[in-house]
Amino acid sequence: MIHSNKSHATMDLGKFIQRFAVIFLATGLIMGASACTMGVEQAPEVIVLRGATLFDGTGGEALANSVIVVEDDRITCVGAEGDCSVPASAEEIDVSGKYITPGLVDAHVHFFQTAFFDSRPDAMDLRDSLPYVETMAYQRQNPDRYYDAYLCSGITGVYDVGGFPWSVDLQASAEADPGAPHVAAAGPLVTPSTMQLLNTPADKTLVTLDSEETGRSTVKYLSALGATGVKLWQLDDDSEEYMNRVEAVADEASQQGMQVIAHATSLSQAKAAMRNGTRLLVHSVSNMDVDQEFLDLAREQGTIYTPTLVVSSGYMLAYRAAAGVAGYPMNDPMQCVDSKTRDQLTGADRYSDHPRFSEGFLQALSNFNPETDRLSEQDLANLKAVYDAGLPIAVGTDAGNPGTLHGPSIFDEMEAMQQAGIPAADLIPMATRNGADAMQRLDDFGTVEAGKMANLLILDEDPSADIANMRSRQRVMIKGNLLQVDQIQEH
Repeated sequence: MIHSNKSHATMDLGKFIQRFAVIFLATGLIMGASACTMGVEQAPEVIVLRGATLFDGTGGEALANSVIVVEDDRITCVGAEGDCSVPASAEEIDVSGKYITPGLVDAHVHFFQTAFFDSRPDAMDLRDSLPYVETMAYQRQNPDRYYDAYLCSGITGVYDVGGFPWSVDLQASAEADPGAPHVAAAGPLVTPSTMQLLNTPADKTLVTLDSEETGRSTVKYLSALGATGVKLWQLDDDSEEYMNRVEAVADEASQQGMQVIAHATSLSQAKAAMRNGTRLLVHSVSNMDVDQEFLDLAREQGTIYTPTLVVSSGYMLAYRAAAGVAGYPMNDPMQCVDSKTRDQLTGADRYSDHPRFSEGFLQALSNFNPETDRLSEQDLANLKAVYDAGLPIAVGTDAGNPGTLHGPSIFDEMEAMQQAGIPAADLIPMATRNGADAMQRLDDFGTVEAGKMANLLILDEDPSADIANMRSRQRVMIKGNLLQVDQIQEH
């Protein structure tokens, strides 16, 4: 059994910048990035947001008629009227009647995935018409369109918990870009699988854990790149030999000061992952009810549970669109989704003659009801059990998988979590503070408090009454830059 002797304390911003070598990038990137996102302009030195009801992300009571003072990229004061000293030169913005929360955090995304099957040939092979290697090159070269989709959706931080080594580089470039969310990344996934479809001739997103030596060297490599964690993708928990390799990975991660992340969808896999120090479970336990042993292990390890309730049915939505059974339900009235993704999904029926669509599969797709069949009752029950046990939960979508959009999918996920029986008020910190904690950035953002980076949302409707009111976002502030959501344009 491996128990990390490293603290779970979050990195401060100075350590983050040092670790990912932002300094040498910052000057050129900031100059070039300021025009990247529509609405990012030279901010005044001090901004004061006055009059909104504030949910600061800590889980405490809302503060009516709040005052928030922002200087450059930092919050310098939060309080009631009269609590904050305001410079005469400050730009004051009246947000009376509005609601403010911290910026949302999606604690489970994949930048190498497009939300369509061109990035998942294991699910539907389109390589004859959409070569996978070209898709991966495009993904590497064009992450900016997802930055816009995230900010437009109120998301100011994302955790890429599995991808190519280049995803780790996004941590530094996004940090230096005033028009980008904060990014944390884990890099390639460690797995018992020998599948090569998701790798390219020059790079890997999947590393087969074929020995303890491979596990340790992979962790050392990821640590040298600057990855914030190591991701276990499935566990062969019935094999003592394989679990010895996992133990070596966990031990090396502890030595390198990295957290362990696990894709473990069965109860036995999840327990095995937590016995090896896993801090983030990035999927629901889906095969049976979680038991007391699971809850005790999660509490002992301080494990954060991220249920990803809607990703599986996202595949069905994308398959239905590709088969011509039904159009893809974009549900994106603010046009946050980038045009390439939008065109791919809305025109997906051009692949309706694909051999993937057997008669039996077409019947299953026709029988699928998007209104009633999107959620698993088992997943909902286990989420409620974890919530009732008082364990930390974060919101994550698994964005990039077919049918799960970068950006707006977070609203479907939060609403599904509310359907599990979690009150909207409790979902706010799960979608903000806990995600920042998962990213190891809680010292920097995730709550609206003095000293934190100025990442927040201004909403028209009360998110504590119904988490669907998060969709009413009007403005988003990222690193002190206040943007109109309807002016955030694709790069």
